[in-house]
Amino acid sequence: MKKINKNSKTIKIIMPTDEEDRQITLAALSDPDNPPMTDEDFAYMEKHAVFGAPWTKPGYGQVKK
Repeated sequence: MKKINKNSKTIKIIMPTDEEDRQITLAALSDPDNPPMTDEDFAYMEKHAVFGAPWTKPGYGQVKK
């Protein structure tokens, strides 16, 4: 993976190669403290999601899905 030039005015994002992506995925899956999310986890999140600033009064800037 290439490094980002910090002297550049624009940030160029360099995506990992397929092999690097595979290694990252395998490392993430082997972490016992961070199991991958299941379909049930995503369904729960979608059902209970509130978009917007949680500290504002209800109905102001919040959208319930």
